Amino acid sequence: MKPWEIWTGDVYGPHPVVLVSAARRIQRKQRVVVLKCTTLRPGDPWKPDELQAVLDQEDGLELRTRCDCDLLFTLEKGSLTQKRGEIQYERRRDISRKILQGLALAGL
Repeated sequence: MKPWEIWTGDVYGPHPVVLVSAARRIQRKQRVVVLKCTTLRPGDPWKPDELQAVLDQEDGLELRTRCDCDLLFTLEKGSLTQKRGEIQYERRRDISRKILQGLALAGL
């Protein structure tokens, strides 16, 4: 496992999750930080807001998938199943920016 991979995780049911913990944490610790994503069904009317990212086939997913970048979850690494893909480099910067904006750490 490594940062930016997409796995299936149990966050209120099985969902795609993006590993956003640092590589050292993923290697050494049992719990990791993830972004929960939701698969969008064809025909679902949805447009991303400023704190959401859209993943798709370029990232290894079958369908368009919405990731909320302003809500982080901690999961047991051993509970993650089925590697689904990996976030493309260009999208990593966008997601990172949205995580920082969404958290607005101490109003900074």
